[in-house]
Amino acid sequence: MIVRNEAKFLGDCLRSLQSIADEVIVVDTGSTDETPAIAAAHGAVVRHFQWCDDFAAARNAALDAASGEWILYIDADEQLQPVERTAVEALLRRTDALAFRLLLRPSPRATPYREYRLWRNDPRIRFDGVIHEKVVPAIHAVADSDGRGILPCDLELVHFGYEGDQTRKHLRNLPLLRRQLEVDPDNLFVWHHLSRVLEGLGDASEAERVLERGLQVARAKPWRDPLAVLLYADLVRMREHDGDHGYGEALLAEGLELYGDNCVLLWLHSRALIRRGAYEEALVPLDRILAFDPAQLPDLGPSYDEQLIHEFSHDARGLCLFRLGRYTEATQEYAAAAQWAPENPAYGAKLAIARARGGRAVDASLTVAVGARHGN
Repeated sequence: MIVRNEAKFLGDCLRSLQSIADEVIVVDTGSTDETPAIAAAHGAVVRHFQWCDDFAAARNAALDAASGEWILYIDADEQLQPVERTAVEALLRRTDALAFRLLLRPSPRATPYREYRLWRNDPRIRFDGVIHEKVVPAIHAVADSDGRGILPCDLELVHFGYEGDQTRKHLRNLPLLRRQLEVDPDNLFVWHHLSRVLEGLGDASEAERVLERGLQVARAKPWRDPLAVLLYADLVRMREHDGDHGYGEALLAEGLELYGDNCVLLWLHSRALIRRGAYEEALVPLDRILAFDPAQLPDLGPSYDEQLIHEFSHDARGLCLFRLGRYTEATQEYAAAAQWAPENPAYGAKLAIARARGGRAVDASLTVAVGARHGN
């Protein structure tokens, strides 16, 4: 791993590796906190690297220092989830494998997706790129050359580092992202990250312009790049925030035409319909979200916030049913949302109101029925 001022996370990361890794290489790129001391206290081999605005160079320095047969690439704000060492040893004894795609949760509440994080220590496998550095092309080239496979496995990493103030990282990444786009202008993930950095630094207008330029790149491609969905979703969200609902909904329709199964776009579509009072129509995208099988997502991708595909969608469905006067069904949806967030007091209140309305509706129907029998 490469690190800089990661004292907040590093100890937990290294403890998660304690019984699994025979050797831990920590390349420090200029920490001013206790990061190097924490690494040394946990038995890591600490190397120092003069930061040169190049993530690939730093990561390759770490690879050059590693002597093990296999490489696990991990960041300081990630943790390996508990696993038996014997299971890892059995996995790595597979002679037909060059690399494994393990499970990564980009946040503790996100669904996992597969990433290339575990491969044989081979000098032909090195990173490339000043930011969002890539190792996958090198892994595939060596796999093809050696006739070995790239296989899925059940090892899981969880990322914890998106919490708190990100200003320092945004300021570091901003010039690197611009440099990367100069050499890789078709990389939609970099366009998206640049917009997030600009938004995080308070320049929402420039962030929107970056998303627009990224979409121009996506539209010009002769093939459908799955990463373009990130640009559609963020630009729709920002235009909604600006109150530009007309443009936002037109853009959303374009995105749904291309990526109609994406849960974030379906969620934004349901919100647009609810905003217009089209509650019956809003149930359709919400039902599609709730029909997703999260167990299939790691291989199909992308990663979603678990709240969106469970709690939030049940809550929104409850609202639609409530507004439609279907109070019993609304109660069931609010109860389902509460199961995912039992600490949220709002669901108790919503349940009580829906039950009360449902009770009054039953009483009213009984009154009508009794009146009809008496000829009133």
